[in-house]
Amino acid sequence: MGTIIGMMMLLHGQYEGRNMKRAWKWYNCLSNRIRTSITISAAIVGLISTIMSIVGISLYDWTQSIWIGLALFLGAFLIIGIVIYLIIGQIFRDSISMQIRQTPVSVNCGNIFEFEGFHVIGCDTHFDTRVDDIVVSKRSLHGQLVLEHGKKDEIEKLVRAKAMDLGLSANDQGQFDFPLGTVIRYDSTKDNKTYLMLTMTEIRKEGDKYKSYTTMAKFEHMLMRMWQEIDGLYASNDVILPLLGSGISRFEDGPKSNEALLRCMLCTLNSSGVTLNANVKVVIYKETKDIPLYEYKYMFRSV
Repeated sequence: MGTIIGMMMLLHGQYEGRNMKRAWKWYNCLSNRIRTSITISAAIVGLISTIMSIVGISLYDWTQSIWIGLALFLGAFLIIGIVIYLIIGQIFRDSISMQIRQTPVSVNCGNIFEFEGFHVIGCDTHFDTRVDDIVVSKRSLHGQLVLEHGKKDEIEKLVRAKAMDLGLSANDQGQFDFPLGTVIRYDSTKDNKTYLMLTMTEIRKEGDKYKSYTTMAKFEHMLMRMWQEIDGLYASNDVILPLLGSGISRFEDGPKSNEALLRCMLCTLNSSGVTLNANVKVVIYKETKDIPLYEYKYMFRSV
């Protein structure tokens, strides 16, 4: 008899253990925003319950029904949770901050040119200056740099000098093929700001048009080299980056969401081993922002 009871207790324990694992797995699948809302709501309800117990107030004495008391408790938990969820969304709607390898990192919504610091501008592997909506789009950051924030002759001179430093030879079109992830510092005399021009994508001619291409593997490799090169160029100035890979860039292995691109940028900074003595700011245009920023706030908390 004792053996049977023991087996039943063991089976019951295993059943409860499996249920707990399922519940924990389900909880971990929830978004950070929902989990935080649940945690804070439970803490607030628990605090209220503790205070009521200390002062001798009981929901049962008020309602004379345990079920009504339970309903009020769950209702308060739900209402507080929803309020916390909305507050989190409002607070972290346009910006978040975090630490990655002791480097202060923030993700912000806005115009990259309005932030102070060294601005990273994604270019093709030629650092092309033909901004004509055929080779380089006038709407791209690359195009805006050449047309509005820099001088074409200054950029071309820097590109030639960098090619000589790397021992590159010009191709048939007189252009240089730089490795992905190459960064050239450009101190513009037009707006007196510093830009870190980055070879982000390869460019190909298709018919009478030029298109930029990359793959996720090349994109990750480019980012790893970019962080290493920025480490030698930023001179303790804040580094301002757009959401690299979005916009007109084309991924040959399938389109990538803005969330995937942001995650890749942050993860490569973490795995690059680079620690910057300045702020890294990723700037996303607010008009196209579709990223739940709060989900990234504690992404590297355990690292």
